[in-house]
Amino acid sequence: MSRAPLVLLARMLVAVACGMALLALAGCGEGQDVDADAIVVGVGSTVEQEVLAALTVVALEDAGLEAELAVDLGDTVGVRREALRGEVDVHWGYTGAAWALGLRQQDPPADPGESLARVRQEDADRGLRWLEASEADATLALFVRDDAAPEDDRPTLEWLAQEASARERTLCVDPDFRDRPGGLQDLAALHGMDLDRVPVRGMDAEEAVAGVAEGACFAGLAPATSGEAHREGLVRVRDERGVFPAFVVAPVVREATLEEHPRLAEALRSVTTLLDTGTLARLNDQVAEIDDPEEHQELAREELSRAE
Repeated sequence: MSRAPLVLLARMLVAVACGMALLALAGCGEGQDVDADAIVVGVGSTVEQEVLAALTVVALEDAGLEAELAVDLGDTVGVRREALRGEVDVHWGYTGAAWALGLRQQDPPADPGESLARVRQEDADRGLRWLEASEADATLALFVRDDAAPEDDRPTLEWLAQEASARERTLCVDPDFRDRPGGLQDLAALHGMDLDRVPVRGMDAEEAVAGVAEGACFAGLAPATSGEAHREGLVRVRDERGVFPAFVVAPVVREATLEEHPRLAEALRSVTTLLDTGTLARLNDQVAEIDDPEEHQELAREELSRAE
């Protein structure tokens, strides 16, 4: 696969993985009533960011640290911008998004270890420290129903390409992924999918998951940590050739904040130890039904207590 299309794919991936959130408005972190002595936790515009923020606040408070939320910061680029400005002390980043959009670099790696190493090295000069990563993988994935998956093994993209081509199965994917070079066309070329025989419908991640669950779509595109996919019991199709750039989920902290609060890294380790892809997807599903941030923290406290 050529590298230029991969860059375009990475840019599309960031938009989908962040829930197609609006870009943060300039100065959106200003004017929030935040205690000067508190550690400011930046919150993006997705349910997943709310989950991660709630877990962070509880973990910091359990460690005897005071925490405040800075909300309405937009997508992950907006949250990162506020961290670089010194307005946010801690936020949760996605390595693929940080590499392609935050750092404006090419060739976002599909390998999780390499993806983390690259952003960690680049951000060290910017005063941001990527701490120990969680096992949660928010990389984009195609999902199918359990009763459609092969019985003897976990489904792969190669299997999906053959099944969709032979039986003219409908794929439901984000319109950008469908239309842009480096998206569905490159996936099809790499795995031998005949797009002339495969109906493709443009849908956002939530719609695609619902389409798969209802039988309108054979496979749908969503982040691997999708709470909706977890709720519906869908099966993730394995990306055996690394088509999608890795979105490793990890806490990012300002170096100055770490120096001031040396207990911070250890406190956050309780969250990274808790999280894997399935756990984060389950929590995304639960929090999606809760509007009150205080209830988010109650759920987070219960989850961390069970993990002790």
